[in-house]
Amino acid sequence: LVLESGADLNESIPIPDSLTPEFQAIRANRGHTIGLQAGETVRRIDMLYAMLLPSANEAAYIVADYMSGSSIDNFVAMMNDEAARIGCTGTTFTDPCGLDPGNVTTARDAYLLVRVAMGYDAFAQAAGEESYQMPASTKHDSPYTILTSDKLVSPSSNYYRSYTKGGKTGSLDDWQNFAGWHTQDGETYVSVEVG
Repeated sequence: LVLESGADLNESIPIPDSLTPEFQAIRANRGHTIGLQAGETVRRIDMLYAMLLPSANEAAYIVADYMSGSSIDNFVAMMNDEAARIGCTGTTFTDPCGLDPGNVTTARDAYLLVRVAMGYDAFAQAAGEESYQMPASTKHDSPYTILTSDKLVSPSSNYYRSYTKGGKTGSLDDWQNFAGWHTQDGETYVSVEVG
């Protein structure tokens, strides 16, 4: 939705105090976080990298709040509408980050979502990076590095595959999944693993 909106990715997003309860819940439940705080201002592009590399759940909430005029429920409705628009038939979103167990999808729908997303240059670039440097801010004195959870694009990993161009991991309790794309022998294909 961020990329489809055509918004300037260098535009800064203020993190409102109203999201403090969500931040506390994410941290209490050991959700992925990069320590963003209310009162901080972060660019959209930084939020994209935070969502895609370490799955920073607070970044998803920040974007959802900003894009929906401070209504997370409206953003979730936008997510469901977009999924239906691209042909997803087994997907229901209940929160912006995937922590709620009510979020469901299918391998087919994950394929459709990745196929659409990889058409955006900013997504393709971010989803294929091993690391990204977040800039200093009013809450972080110096830049800091975030790392991807996708070991297939990390040359330092035993799981690295040079033909993998990008992807997104996800997990909730014992459930793990991956959706990504690869190019080999002149062919590009999407792989999805749910389990």
